[in-house]
Amino acid sequence: MTLAPVGVLDLSLVTGLLTKTISNYWDTAPLWATLTPGSNFTHTISGMTPDEARQGAGGGCQVTVSLIHIEPNKFNRNFVAWSAPSGPNPPSPRAQLIPALPLALDLFYFVTAWSDVSPPACAIQEQQAISIVLNCFHQNPIIRTNVPFASPPEYTSEEFSLSMEIESVDSISRFWQATTMPFRLSVMYRVAVVFLTPPAPPALAKQVSRFTLAVDPYPPSFAANGSVFGTSSTATFIDPKSSPGSPQDINVDYSPAIVTPGQRFFLYGTALNQGNDYSGPTPNPGTSYRVYLRSPPDYKIEQEITEWKIADSGSPGGAIQTSARMVLEVPATDGSPPLGSPPPGVYSIAAGSDSGPDAITFRTNTTPFSIAALVHAPDSPALPILVPMAGTYTVAGMGFIAGATAVMLETVPLTPVAGPPGGGEFNVVDIGTITFQAPAGLPAGMYGVRIRVNQVESPPALWIQI
Repeated sequence: MTLAPVGVLDLSLVTGLLTKTISNYWDTAPLWATLTPGSNFTHTISGMTPDEARQGAGGGCQVTVSLIHIEPNKFNRNFVAWSAPSGPNPPSPRAQLIPALPLALDLFYFVTAWSDVSPPACAIQEQQAISIVLNCFHQNPIIRTNVPFASPPEYTSEEFSLSMEIESVDSISRFWQATTMPFRLSVMYRVAVVFLTPPAPPALAKQVSRFTLAVDPYPPSFAANGSVFGTSSTATFIDPKSSPGSPQDINVDYSPAIVTPGQRFFLYGTALNQGNDYSGPTPNPGTSYRVYLRSPPDYKIEQEITEWKIADSGSPGGAIQTSARMVLEVPATDGSPPLGSPPPGVYSIAAGSDSGPDAITFRTNTTPFSIAALVHAPDSPALPILVPMAGTYTVAGMGFIAGATAVMLETVPLTPVAGPPGGGEFNVVDIGTITFQAPAGLPAGMYGVRIRVNQVESPPALWIQI
């Protein structure tokens, strides 16, 4: 069984530490400097009970440090003693089943001394022995040690506090009455906190890199025919710092959606794709199965873009279009909707139905999304790093508009020009091409190429290396 690197498996290790601490302290105790030379007497320090120590004693003073009582430490009963994994975003230590938690204990030691010499020397030796123990434990309130684990041994550091416990005369008397030995001078000590080593916890699950929340919203009473809540999209690009042989994809989620020509996005709401069924004896013309686009600047011009909806799979388990979601795809070609992709900008979208064969006209509320210029990046496994030709970089894509386009290298803006660019300038050659040159004196490093058209920034796609 694999063990967690915390605590001890053997309580006798703690007892041995206490007796060893006294043994190491005994001969150097300040008491001997106050007595006549040769006053140090024969002694034995052990973890036995007083009964066991006096049976077959070979003479001298018997000092016993006996573990007589154990209690749970109420402050650490659910304490997770090991550390969580390190990293940029380490997960919090998770709750463990009771067997995987270290058992936190308080150990109570009964310390007494008994000398077999003749009175009154026996009383003097016993009191001197207890004096040494008291001073020793007072000077060493924290006991530290390295606990071995596994084979070959691996060690973990542990420490325990040592404090004198206040016991009533009645409590001590009851203990002595439970033994077969006559009463002697004694003191009680508490050692805390001692953890009993548990099994190693199971490995933590991998960190969540991406999640999707799927719900089936209930349509508000005022929008029984349908409503929309928002849009979302995901852009994927290659990490420019990854290796060419093992490129790493990075996903960026946008809400409201930011899409480029040819990209899918989601429209969320309630009672969507409702109706439009003429197959039965009672036609259901529906109210929210079509999609409508409203364009800037005043958002009064409406165009139907139902053709942007992705065809459903037809399988109940793999339905794309649901009552809570529409999946749409912007056309990959430039032009007027619905067959083409409109120019970059901030748009609004609504669901509904129309007059005509349905004989119903309905619109949901609108929700925004953005269409950005498409920036082409090299296909994997090539890294998305532009290489200049004679100092000039060329960006290919779709949707670039002269006079409405801005280019930045990270936070460094470039100046638009109408002809071939110089240092720190860019030129919109046509709707699918931009050329630019980096500013002179730009510090060495990697810079993201940021392109905005009509105030909508395209998702990350390209970098340059200076």
